[in-house]
Amino acid sequence: MNNVAKLLAMFAIAQILGLVVMSAFVQHDASDVFKYEQYSIDDLFFMLLGFAFTVIFLVILVTKYKGVLLYKIMEFIIVASATFVIFYGVGLHVGYDIGTAVALAVMLSTIKFFNPRIKNLTATVSSAGVAVMFATFFSFIDMIIFVIIMSVYDYVAVFVTKHMVLLASEFGARDISFSISAKEKVRKRVKAKYKGKVREFIQERTERLELGTGDIALPLAFNLVVFKFMAVQNIGAAISAFIVISTFSIISLAITLAFVKKRKLFLPALPPIMLGTVLGYILAYISGMV
Repeated sequence: MNNVAKLLAMFAIAQILGLVVMSAFVQHDASDVFKYEQYSIDDLFFMLLGFAFTVIFLVILVTKYKGVLLYKIMEFIIVASATFVIFYGVGLHVGYDIGTAVALAVMLSTIKFFNPRIKNLTATVSSAGVAVMFATFFSFIDMIIFVIIMSVYDYVAVFVTKHMVLLASEFGARDISFSISAKEKVRKRVKAKYKGKVREFIQERTERLELGTGDIALPLAFNLVVFKFMAVQNIGAAISAFIVISTFSIISLAITLAFVKKRKLFLPALPPIMLGTVLGYILAYISGMV
């Protein structure tokens, strides 16, 4: 399996996890899923303000702090919080209590603390958990505003301030669960002079692709917001719309990753993924699913 296919598979797994958990919330009326009226545009503004200060803190951290422990502690807290949402939702389906969900989240975070090799697992599950949290508290309009702002931010962070490149490089090198990554060994025939003669050699190198957790969580959050309001009226139609929107998200991600792989570029992935996600929503709306 090449690196593009690996990332697509993990993206799809996050979609499935999000659907499983949100469907549990809908069925059990958990976590005030439909009481979004208490969250206003002002709340969204302060959340974005908090996000801005977090980004500033992270940039300062990666430029000034060269240790490891602080990153691990920060990752532990974030992974435990986000994966708890997933374990809690799964527990609603299978019947274990909230204490078990907490224990499972802490256990997974602890394993990651000592074993960086499970980064993709924790990042995938955490992305789904963050998406569910956003979808739980956001209305459709709030979600639209949020993803537009974040898509513009992603563009600016990569092409203007370029701090996203710095953060991705630092977190990727430390195997922090803020992205999923896939490696692929690539062989290429090259010609070079050897002892005065032109000869053909096989050159092997490792190509690595990274996808940020935000690029997974935000398209999924948009999809889950649509799902949670539709599910009240018609769960079958809600699931159908979710599948259509997810399919377009995956297709847009595949095109983006293929382009990045071919051109060897660092690109903001969120804008094209969200474009595909919204196109999927429009198709679901036109077809009468939404």
